[in-house]
Amino acid sequence: MKIRRFAARSLVPAIAIAAVAITGASIAGAGTAGVQPGSDARPSGTQGDAARSPRVIALTFYADWCGTCKVVEPRFKEALENFNDQPLLTVKLDKTDRDSKQAEYMLAALGLGELWREHAGKTGYVLLVDAESKRVVDTITRAHDTEAMGTRLRRAIRR
Repeated sequence: MKIRRFAARSLVPAIAIAAVAITGASIAGAGTAGVQPGSDARPSGTQGDAARSPRVIALTFYADWCGTCKVVEPRFKEALENFNDQPLLTVKLDKTDRDSKQAEYMLAALGLGELWREHAGKTGYVLLVDAESKRVVDTITRAHDTEAMGTRLRRAIRR
């Protein structure tokens, strides 16, 4: 079998055309207006506004095999429904594959690598971390119902 190599730039138009075919979007300059960030078709806040930084980072330590996670996850998702417009970043650290380094890398990328040593093998809870100081300000566990989770999230954001 002969392998053909393509320059990366030759694939860009093909990928764009495939994306248009799959999503139904349009390409700017292709005869239609194209979808622009901040437009009605793709709302992303007021056009021209800079991206806001979160006040709190909610780190969910999760694994498919974790029974506690199956209790915490639906309650936490329900509590989060009231926080869509809040300065809260939610990050699910999926540790289902015990050999994967993705959770560790995510913490390091967020500047929270120190938390890995303490929480590397644990699952079934959510840490609420102050985004500026990088300190854990609260923990959500299966002992909390949806209302208590919401209260803890509000308190962490108000700090």
